[in-house]
Amino acid sequence: MMAERGWTLTRAALLVAAAVLLSPISPVWLVLVPLALLLLAFRTEDWMSVAIAAVILGLGFAGSRPGGMEWYVPRAWSLIAGGTFVAVTAARGHTGLVGRTLGAVGLALMAVLAIGAIRPGVLQAVDWWMAAEIRQAALAAGDILQQFRGNTDPDLSRQLDAAVQKWVDLQQDVYPAMLSLATLAGLGLSWFGLERLSGSVRSPGPVRDFRFSDQLIWLLIGGLMLLVLPLGGFAFRLGENATLFMGGLYLLRGTAILMWIGAAAATSVWTAALLTLAALFLYPFVLGTALVLGVSDTWLDLRARLSRAKADNDI
Repeated sequence: MMAERGWTLTRAALLVAAAVLLSPISPVWLVLVPLALLLLAFRTEDWMSVAIAAVILGLGFAGSRPGGMEWYVPRAWSLIAGGTFVAVTAARGHTGLVGRTLGAVGLALMAVLAIGAIRPGVLQAVDWWMAAEIRQAALAAGDILQQFRGNTDPDLSRQLDAAVQKWVDLQQDVYPAMLSLATLAGLGLSWFGLERLSGSVRSPGPVRDFRFSDQLIWLLIGGLMLLVLPLGGFAFRLGENATLFMGGLYLLRGTAILMWIGAAAATSVWTAALLTLAALFLYPFVLGTALVLGVSDTWLDLRARLSRAKADNDI
């Protein structure tokens, strides 16, 4: 039991790391607001859960005065994503956690696009605000780099400045995909929090079992087509975000396959440690392999094939 709790907390820590590293806004919103909505939707019989939800929403919304975009954007997105997650969970509670979080993010993005179609200026204002936030973060990173590099070679300084600028340009284009991936992690954490408050330690599940609907391959194909076809700036940006979002999912799916293979191949703790060290040293090759495996698993279902082969060998 203690070992299971340890593994569960480790998986939750991985979700925390994903939310923190990927989110262009504070990841706290992506976890706490959906958690509060889940508690109000599914734990109304427990006064402590209702109180926790009331405190979260009270501090988040009534505890500060509405300001500019920095006030509205995190709260609005977390409410939309949390609301869709509650709706998907209520309608399709039998579906796995990954499927429900993907459905919730998809519905949330559709809701945002609908708002943008009704009031185009809203999304434009969000874009401007997000670009300003990214530039501010880049300036802070540049200042830190300046302190560390001191009187270094001028060519190196120019290369670092150019790298930071490229990072800013890329972030401005693909922050919707990054936010969507971070939201998946945040919703997973909110469900983990709900189950912990319910006395369960079942989720999140093992990383090596991670999978999602094979039909999402069409989103990746569509994103790649938008990148290739000369359809204009908006279509290209849409393709960028779709490709990055699905690329992240397939990379994780391929990593899950590699972890499944590693767990089957590791006959001892030392073997597992050696495989982990090899993966760290060869990470470019491992990441490329994981992406290829993740995409090919759509048609091959590699873990099922390997399970059957292993069972045949054991007979």
